[in-house]
Amino acid sequence: MLTFRSIKINHTNLPELAHLISRTYQSFNNQEGSPQAVKNYLQQFNLEENSLADLQKRFNSSTINFAAFVDGKMVGIVRGRKDRLVNLFVAGEFHRQGIGRELVRRFEESAKKEQAKVIKIRASLFAREFYGRLGYQKTTGVRMFHGLKIQPMKKVL
Repeated sequence: MLTFRSIKINHTNLPELAHLISRTYQSFNNQEGSPQAVKNYLQQFNLEENSLADLQKRFNSSTINFAAFVDGKMVGIVRGRKDRLVNLFVAGEFHRQGIGRELVRRFEESAKKEQAKVIKIRASLFAREFYGRLGYQKTTGVRMFHGLKIQPMKKVL
C-alpha cells in the first residue's frame, strides 16, 4: 500500500533515507559530473564515512520533508525549505507511478503555506524534463555545481 506523509528527519529514518538517495543517485545521475564530484556527492550519504550526527546536521536545513512509503518501506523523499527544493529521489522501481509528482505537489503546498512565491531547484539533468512537466522553467543553461552538471529551474507559485 502506497502512503505519503510529512516526516521529521532523525536518527531513526536517516539510514533508510541515506540508502535511498545513494542507490537512486548511483542508478540515474552517476554520469552527471566528474567521477570525483559524483564520489564526493555520494560520500555525503555514506553511513560508513559519516556518523548519524553528521548526517543529521546535513539534513537540518530541510524544513519541509515528505516521504512516500510502500508497505512501510521508504521509496521516495522530497526535502527542502520554502523557497528551495533540495532533493527529490524516488527508487527506480517506482518511477512513472506518480510518486515524484505527488511528493512535489505536497512540497509546493507546504511552501505556499509558508508564503513562498517561487521555488528554485538545481535539477539534475536526468530530472529536468520531469520538472518541466510540473511547470518549472529553466532559468539559465546547464551549470556546474561542485563539479556536477545541474539545470537551474524555478516555478512561480
